[in-house]
Amino acid sequence: MKHFLLHILASLLVFNHTVAQETSVTTNQMIVYGTATIEKPADRAQITLSLKGFGPTLETAINETKKKVRDVTAKLFSLGLKESNLYTSSFNSGDNFEGKAFWSSSRDFRTQIDMVVTVDSLDLLEPVVSVLANASPERLSNIIFSLRSDSLQKLEVRGLAIANAQQKATLMAGQLGIALGKVLFVEELFSPSDGDFSVQQPLSPLYNRMMATSVVVMAQSGGAAFFGHKFSVKSGVRVVFEIRSGK
Repeated sequence: MKHFLLHILASLLVFNHTVAQETSVTTNQMIVYGTATIEKPADRAQITLSLKGFGPTLETAINETKKKVRDVTAKLFSLGLKESNLYTSSFNSGDNFEGKAFWSSSRDFRTQIDMVVTVDSLDLLEPVVSVLANASPERLSNIIFSLRSDSLQKLEVRGLAIANAQQKATLMAGQLGIALGKVLFVEELFSPSDGDFSVQQPLSPLYNRMMATSVVVMAQSGGAAFFGHKFSVKSGVRVVFEIRSGK
């Protein structure tokens, strides 16, 4: 029994010492929030294209569709696009249950190839769309704008958010007549809405919100042809500084 009471007493002493340390740290720290936003215009667009071919046999339908793809590809290459700008997203073929002629077998089979065209220069967007439209596609849609190197933008805005937090801490320390010590804790925040940063939940991935607002992409002729995006890349951080006892 005596050993049990001694064990409890020792545990209480350790607990009180830990609480005292935590209280000391809590009462001698400064918490600041840093935020930053940068705006970057879209510099990449992706377009979805569907081409169909028909024939009396499946092989004929496939060959017709492949010829359409080759013709479009050649014209896109003449504009400066490369194979890396193109990929096939879908392929299907079989009986043509829609539009089959009862008096002829020329459309008994069909083949469809869906392509995604990536345009890395928005100056080429209108010429590329013209080439795709002239190919008489089954469908031409889904122009999606993005940034080619959004990871670099995220790194840039994180650095600006950290610098903003440091500036705030230095300003407040100078006005309050206190001395800042080392950084005790830093946490990246995410923004669920404009101007409102909140603390991440545990185990959540780091996140930078990108808000898109419309801007006009000017065609080579100087007129407005398509609407792109201007991305606002945001970042926020919470930094806890130690406050030293002497300035």
